[in-house]
Amino acid sequence: MSPIDENKISQLDGALLLVLRELLRQRRTTLVAKRLGLSQSAVSHALRRLRALFGDPLFVREPHGLQPTRHALELAPRIDALIAAMGEAVGLVDSFAPETSTRDFRLAAPDHLATLLAPSLLQAFAAHAPGARFAFSQRLGVDALEGLRRDEIDLALGRFDGRIRGFTVQRLFEDQYCLIARTGHPRTGRKLTRASYAQLDHVQISVGGDFRGLDIESPAMRARPPHTVAAVPRFLMAFPLVAASDAVAIAPSRLAHAHAARFGVTVHALPFDLDPLRVVAVSRTDADRGVQWLIERLQILAQEPSTP
Repeated sequence: MSPIDENKISQLDGALLLVLRELLRQRRTTLVAKRLGLSQSAVSHALRRLRALFGDPLFVREPHGLQPTRHALELAPRIDALIAAMGEAVGLVDSFAPETSTRDFRLAAPDHLATLLAPSLLQAFAAHAPGARFAFSQRLGVDALEGLRRDEIDLALGRFDGRIRGFTVQRLFEDQYCLIARTGHPRTGRKLTRASYAQLDHVQISVGGDFRGLDIESPAMRARPPHTVAAVPRFLMAFPLVAASDAVAIAPSRLAHAHAARFGVTVHALPFDLDPLRVVAVSRTDADRGVQWLIERLQILAQEPSTP
């Protein structure tokens, strides 16, 4: 090891690593200062030292906060590993006390899962972790996994196709898809057939704002595609459209049953089978006790009758 490397290492103390980790997570010096009990000027001074040590700007100031550079994003998992190693070296254990925690948890989930889980999760935080908070963002699939890799989120919830490598995957629950129609719809009172289903007007769920729909279609649906009259990017946005018209929509069963009365819609079985909606929680393999606690709370909520 060269003398200049040893000199830099001697300047890189644990306090600087903590500041860097929180800057990567919070993206605002004011929030970092509050989290670490420092003044904002102390955080700014630490950032200047970090920039000098790493020979990189690390963060670029933008209107919505600090944007990490590519080098900073590459450093993120290594910084976490260094802090964990330092904790082990001094005999610390990874602990989390929900009753005293002031942590901000960052979750990524599709809109229907956030809608379904957030109210019960808020009650759970009030009862068990009153000083902690959570924030949902809508990041799906590969984008959510990339957010985990970059430490932009703590936990990704949803349906992930294919094998997920380099992460820990834990089951939450399994759901089915159903059909929603307005109460008193003239053509859904009897059991639907594939032919009668194809004759109905449909509100499609399209995250991309087009008419391609979700990747849940069965061969029967592709063979006789329904007549689409509107497309919206969120499941819950389809409910008032369905309630105000003779159009119908496909929705996850738990979400449909939870909000049917509120919107004045009824829930019907589909005349064909769709693959079940298997909802999992994906975390980094080195997830801390706080994230594990959050997953455990979500697993409990997923089994409670009030969640569907």
